[in-house]
Amino acid sequence: MPGGSGFWAQRVLITAASAAICPAGLDPVQAGALPVAGLTAYQSLEALGLTRGQRLLITNGGGATGVLALQIAAARGIEVTVTASASAAERLRGLGALEVVDYHDSDWAGRVRGGFDGALIAAGGTAQAALSLVRDGGRLVSLTSDAPAAERGITATDLYVRPDAAQLAHLAEAVVEGKLKQNVEALPLNEGPAAFARVSAGQAGGKKIVLT
Repeated sequence: MPGGSGFWAQRVLITAASAAICPAGLDPVQAGALPVAGLTAYQSLEALGLTRGQRLLITNGGGATGVLALQIAAARGIEVTVTASASAAERLRGLGALEVVDYHDSDWAGRVRGGFDGALIAAGGTAQAALSLVRDGGRLVSLTSDAPAAERGITATDLYVRPDAAQLAHLAEAVVEGKLKQNVEALPLNEGPAAFARVSAGQAGGKKIVLT
């Protein structure tokens, strides 16, 4: 509704099941970056259902969602291989990646040892190549709405994030405790159009941009 100052006031209505209390010690910018990427990462791993000692491939492992999925999976004892830029390799190994493959290499799939128990697709156009690296009877979850047709007993599904207050609270506590690290860039609200253009062009550099 229009306010007396001439600005438009906007109200957003959500249910308690869709929100979590921000824990003490969690920076507002970090909190703002967490819900979509964090819940997507968490729910994709739940859908894959991998356990300690199993192997996971994540494409775009350096992106905002992929890097959170990497950390959550590694903390569960899952062996994680990611595709990412060479410049991100050292950081991603420090966050738990067992192997980092340069996605700029057109034959990146040929340079990876196959037999993965699961694959998480966070980069468009990589689902088919990743499927070839999943063992018979394994699982593939796509975040880019391009899950390929199932073959060799592999379960392949698209995943769309859903609100979950309990999961979000768990993730927030992990950030506060330093168990989950985000790569966040805060920008003033008036830079929103430029930020949108960067993200749309894939030039966010793996950062989650939060407007303040």
